[in-house]
Amino acid sequence: MSGTGLKRAFNRCINYLLAPGICLACGCELENADSLCASCQEHIRLVPSPCACCAQPSPIAGRVCPACLLNPPRWQKMIAPLQYRGLVRDYLLQLKFSEALYLSRTLCEQCMKPFGRSLPRPEVLLPVPLHRDRLLERGYNQALEIALVWSRGLGIPVDRRALTRPRATLSQSGLSAAQRGRNVARAFAYSPRRRYRHVAVVDDIVTTGSTISEITRVLHRAGVEYVEVWALARVYRR
Repeated sequence: MSGTGLKRAFNRCINYLLAPGICLACGCELENADSLCASCQEHIRLVPSPCACCAQPSPIAGRVCPACLLNPPRWQKMIAPLQYRGLVRDYLLQLKFSEALYLSRTLCEQCMKPFGRSLPRPEVLLPVPLHRDRLLERGYNQALEIALVWSRGLGIPVDRRALTRPRATLSQSGLSAAQRGRNVARAFAYSPRRRYRHVAVVDDIVTTGSTISEITRVLHRAGVEYVEVWALARVYRR
């Protein structure tokens, strides 16, 4: 077995052993199946008064913020409840780059309510795909892991094959908003086995929205009428 294979096997073992029983943040013992103690849960903050369209803080909760009224995004709705800072940021980086798959369930369960209250529900969850080379390198797609947790909790199917990423792109980290847009242009393809009218695109973090915007463009051109964005966290607008 290669060094990479051994590392993945070790991480899978850790994922299994560290699921419920101890707090994943401070290591204290837990009496139930939660994976965060009450004290650490307080450090996971929700976005205050999120805009229904961009999930940024808005003057009126649940309404479209002035920025989206002036310049509406391509998608129709966004839910990204967690603030991307502190413990949440640390967790998402571990989930994305360190194969800490147990954190997908932990974070999804911390913010399930906003998704459960959202009606009407989408027909299907579409995880943001990785290019095959990136998927082979990493060994998993964190967006798919998140989508599977929400699928089980809310009873919405996941279609992991409809949305693909045939063109390899650079990492979005460190790129400006304009560079991110150019980087993901024409990177995605959509070939569903059935026609969907209302979908939710699932990702871990929304930063500038460039990836989601390009995916939404592809979906709308294919006949999808209503696109929601479901993510764990939203990077605040500066």
